[in-house]
Amino acid sequence: MIDSDARRVLEAVLFSSPEVLGARQLAQVLGSAEPDQVHRWIDELNAEYESGNRSFRIERAGDGYQMRTLPLYKTWVQKAEPLKPVRLGQPTLETLAIVAYRQPVTRAEIEHLRGVDSSSGLRNLLEKKLIRILGKDQAPGRPILYGTTRNFLSLFSLADLKDLPTLEEFDLSPAATATVVAFPDPQQAGRAG
Repeated sequence: MIDSDARRVLEAVLFSSPEVLGARQLAQVLGSAEPDQVHRWIDELNAEYESGNRSFRIERAGDGYQMRTLPLYKTWVQKAEPLKPVRLGQPTLETLAIVAYRQPVTRAEIEHLRGVDSSSGLRNLLEKKLIRILGKDQAPGRPILYGTTRNFLSLFSLADLKDLPTLEEFDLSPAATATVVAFPDPQQAGRAG
């Protein structure tokens, strides 16, 4: 397959997938490609989209990619197909924030920080595929270790965990602590339709 054909296949696969796809996974779909080549083709496709003033780009989410519309077109995309919000209650959001900032982390560490049982929040986050089991800790009892997923990065429009806001970026004054939101508005994320 010549490069231009492979790039178009890559574009079609990313356009049709609602999930974040890794470079290795995309290379396997293409057959004889390597992940480094996939990264180059994505850069070339994005350059084409930019020079052609297209309304979408291929965005990085962790070690994967997803096609998304530019935030400028969010209003119109939502009118055509309203996003189903991911609803997370305050306890579940607190649990997710601890996992995101402390990973890998055990349930006991989460519960120590929160001061309450976190089993239902962890179960909810696992069902929504925002966190995953990373393995087991070496501590006695070999507790399960949790970490975030590509879906977490995608939902919050993060390319990498390093893009999480730092604590210094939050207004933690007493007046603001009741309304602190740990993550950017997931509705800001554009998506291909």
